[in-house]
Amino acid sequence: MSIGFGSLVDGWERAGTPGRIAITLARVPDTIGNSFKGPEPWAGRAVVEPLPAGFWRNPDQDFTDPGYVLVSPFDLQRGRSVVQLLRLKDGLVVHEFVPDVDAANARSAFASVLTDVRRDKDAARNRLMHPLLLGDGSIVLHDSSPLARYDACGKLIWSIDGIFHHATEQGPDGSIWTGYRFPQPRQPNVKPGFWDDALAQVSPDGKLIGVTRIADILQRSGLAHLWGSRPYMDDPFHLNDIQPVFESGPYWQRGDLFLSMRNLSLVALYRPSTGKIIWWRTAPWRFQHDVEIIDDHRISVFDNNIRISDADEQVDGVNQLLVVDFATGKTGSPWQAGFERNRLATRAQGRGTPLPNGDAMIEETEQGRLVRMAPDGTLRWRFISANADKRRMAISWARYLSPQKDGAAIQAAASAKCN
Repeated sequence: MSIGFGSLVDGWERAGTPGRIAITLARVPDTIGNSFKGPEPWAGRAVVEPLPAGFWRNPDQDFTDPGYVLVSPFDLQRGRSVVQLLRLKDGLVVHEFVPDVDAANARSAFASVLTDVRRDKDAARNRLMHPLLLGDGSIVLHDSSPLARYDACGKLIWSIDGIFHHATEQGPDGSIWTGYRFPQPRQPNVKPGFWDDALAQVSPDGKLIGVTRIADILQRSGLAHLWGSRPYMDDPFHLNDIQPVFESGPYWQRGDLFLSMRNLSLVALYRPSTGKIIWWRTAPWRFQHDVEIIDDHRISVFDNNIRISDADEQVDGVNQLLVVDFATGKTGSPWQAGFERNRLATRAQGRGTPLPNGDAMIEETEQGRLVRMAPDGTLRWRFISANADKRRMAISWARYLSPQKDGAAIQAAASAKCN
């Protein structure tokens, strides 16, 4: 039986015309990409502090980060995005991926009003979203484009045609989960530009295991009203995260998936074995991204905290990284002081990764800023994507890597010999 907590409040439809404008602006990452003049992902509308590009480690902190991070900055010299594997103890780029996305696009055959991969997602414009590092040093990525795997030297290994989008994660059985959007919608009585979102499960060798529509999941779970009772829009769901569960516990099972649907402000726990949502909640976050599992009873949710009643859609102060405790039923914001101190406020996208010592890695996507901060806002380190004049450029969903968990993959990438 499905279990629901909370209710839809402050919905975009209550805001009338301003709300519909805001929801249109919310169609990201495509909105961000389409707003650029040329391929460079210059920072969005927010006024941001000029900061030098690259990695900075706080010299006043007696702290050494043992981890690594995968980040996708835009390389102005190459005129395209790249993927860098950074060692966080000193900011050294131990490997740089320059994936041949045009090779994957050349194999694409789908037609859709939603995107033209050769025009919109070529090497110059492909943002290399949320790269996933595999054990052999290869990476899997997309950008509302075909899903593809590239070796450490950027050569295409395999690709799957279609519109794959947002987060990419590997589950406990090794399969890859990512968002998928049908090039031609399956939903009846909708316009050609309808975003018919789905979950895609892919094997590491590039076989499409299955695609499950979000509309069908909600229908089976008795939750179709969450979108079906609203005025028509092309992008009712906006699936932006699929987080696999690795260990069974009192509130979820191995193989379950946490889902985030931005335009419903919905976080849900989905059980593929039954095809149904077993827990869901729509508050207190607004237009959230990035669900992370902290332990056997807590999750975190990156809350964009958007004022959707504004015609131009603004963050209500700063973003938040909320923690939901299933054992107590309470939700807290342990890094709130840090968000306020550092004025972290990305309107679109954004990532939040709780770390074992109580710190968090936060990505301010639109402003091209990635930080590790303590709860009080003290920065351990900072990475900035910008040009020589300190003009910021967006980044594309960085991933924290641990030597304990990801050591073999890190070593494989770092030791790769490329021409």
